[in-house]
Amino acid sequence: MVDHLREGDRLVRLTFLVQVLLALLSFVSSLLAAVVAGALSHEAGAPVAGAVLYGGGAFMGWMTLCVTVLTALGLLGRHSHPGE
Repeated sequence: MVDHLREGDRLVRLTFLVQVLLALLSFVSSLLAAVVAGALSHEAGAPVAGAVLYGGGAFMGWMTLCVTVLTALGLLGRHSHPGE
């Protein structure tokens, strides 16, 4: 499993703070996808409760995809301490 990035000839590991920022970016993009999906669903005629559920499904789907891709790329998971 790859837990580092290659920068030139040296290996670079992501710190915990960078991983938290990536997770926060995933969360915010998932929230945006949920709001858009819920609003579009409501505009198409779904009741409010149905639109909220639709948005929740979009949130869970997009968040799962983001975390899966980031983990597969080795950007989430293990981290290094700044002194390493």
